[in-house]
Amino acid sequence: MRRGANGGFSGKAGSVIGSSWKSIDYIKGLPKKRTKPMTQDQLVQQARFAVLTRFLMPLTPMVRVGYGQIQSHRATAMNVAVQQNMGRAVVGTYPDFSVDYAAVRISEGRLLGGGTVAATVAAGVLTVNWSTDVNDLMDSNADDLVYIVLFQPEIDEFMSTPTLPTREDGEVDITIPDHFLGGKGHVWIFFSDRKAKRVSRSSYLGELDLQ
Repeated sequence: MRRGANGGFSGKAGSVIGSSWKSIDYIKGLPKKRTKPMTQDQLVQQARFAVLTRFLMPLTPMVRVGYGQIQSHRATAMNVAVQQNMGRAVVGTYPDFSVDYAAVRISEGRLLGGGTVAATVAAGVLTVNWSTDVNDLMDSNADDLVYIVLFQPEIDEFMSTPTLPTREDGEVDITIPDHFLGGKGHVWIFFSDRKAKRVSRSSYLGELDLQ
């Protein structure tokens, strides 16, 4: 709704609802009540969607960075992340779907990644190493920000660094909370420039014993 007779509006007006997103005004009809039961295909898609969104929602701040520049004029970062991960990261058969952690991408972009990246755990500390090299052709910089995610599926919790390290640091130690220890953990890493306008594709660093 670029230019309405009365301009944009918010809320219900008769049979339509007005709203605004990214300074663009929209109107849509009121939702109709479902009278037919869902088809099997709809139930399958709904279940796949629920499994993936439940996993990604706690990562919303990182997803906003990781997918914030893709189709940003017409979709939220979370919508794009779900769309791009649905086909590759949800596995299993209905109704027993699960997330393939190794296939999940928290970010998607062309910024230079971390080269040969490694993650290890010892004495309750997660250590992640990456290359400090920069590349003029790929427009990377020493002050690029580094995002690290640790997921512990047994307790269904995520954690990251208290503050973001930079590419030039090359390494970070993260103290793992006691209640994370004793199980398995999955780790991802990606990079962005200082303004979060350019990002790298995230890398899955594997499943680690959290001891």
